[in-house]
Amino acid sequence: ELATANAPELGMQTVPSLNIAYTKEKGYVTADVAEKENLTKLNLSGTKFRQMLRAGEEIPEWFAFKSVVKVLRDELVNASN
Repeated sequence: ELATANAPELGMQTVPSLNIAYTKEKGYVTADVAEKENLTKLNLSGTKFRQMLRAGEEIPEWFAFKSVVKVLRDELVNASN
């Protein structure tokens, strides 16, 4: 809302983004569709993600691309050396 309110003064246009959820039944849908259709949303907190990343556990592809997970894991190794 702040960006939209100040966009004309800054000479820019905001682009709204949809709140996306990943569901068991349909994969990626907007959050309002997930609620309306009472779909089972899958969630992974940032804390749980970091724990899984450090432990070398499999990160679900609906949460992060494998290429991103590889870069993050490589950086964890480099940071610990």
